[in-house]
Amino acid sequence: MRQAALRGVSALALAFCLTVDASAGGATPMRIVSANLCADRLVIDLVPRERILSVSPFAADPGLSPSSDRAVGLPVNRGDAEEILELRPDLVVTGAFASRGAAALLRRAGVAVHEIPVTADLAAARAAIRDLARRLDAVARGEAMIAALDARLDALPRPLVSVRAVSLHAGGWVAGAGSLADAVFSRLGIVNAAASRIGFVQMDVETLLSHAPELFAVERHGGPAASRAAEAMTHPALARGAARRVEIPARDWACADAGLGQAAALIAGAAR
Repeated sequence: MRQAALRGVSALALAFCLTVDASAGGATPMRIVSANLCADRLVIDLVPRERILSVSPFAADPGLSPSSDRAVGLPVNRGDAEEILELRPDLVVTGAFASRGAAALLRRAGVAVHEIPVTADLAAARAAIRDLARRLDAVARGEAMIAALDARLDALPRPLVSVRAVSLHAGGWVAGAGSLADAVFSRLGIVNAAASRIGFVQMDVETLLSHAPELFAVERHGGPAASRAAEAMTHPALARGAARRVEIPARDWACADAGLGQAAALIAGAAR
């Protein structure tokens, strides 16, 4: 207890001593810390490497980030406010699920914090990219990223006949209406068989089958049987069905960025 209190005092003392809110006055942030996987991916794509002070531990994981090769060698942070403050950043980019306490402490220290919101559709994904690109003074790169994603989605084939699909994610979660998977299905002209549900819900095999899916889009972590979602697909009841299956690497479903184009391409190919 005493140690935790001392850590809190030292963090506050450090916060009091630092005044580094360069980006609040409109200056281009040149000392950027990313403290979230989705933030890593966008920051690495939007700004030159020399402007990035530190990234999350997941940035260089090829299973989680398409830009992992460009993250190799960048310093890593654990999202801890004390640790980030010592880097003297002028902007910290984080996500909606990051520690609220750390973000609040950083703001009290005068550090600009940009939070990437949770996005439930493609319009929100575009808005989030534009928002961050403006904050990073990288508007042209942001627009190019959005244009490339839209062009790829527009170029993908649509199914010749109606296809009912289910997006099955790690832990046995299924994507209903109001999810990025649902938005991708809609953009491709595919029916989300779980659209009667809102957000992500867990379903047992019987409930899954009751939605009569013709295509399972299964999120894959690591090897073919590395996630509960993949294990669920081995259930005998599903194996006897006629539904097709396509595996989507976790990195393509993880964030609302260009990775969605690759996920959509895999789904479109399987739906033909």
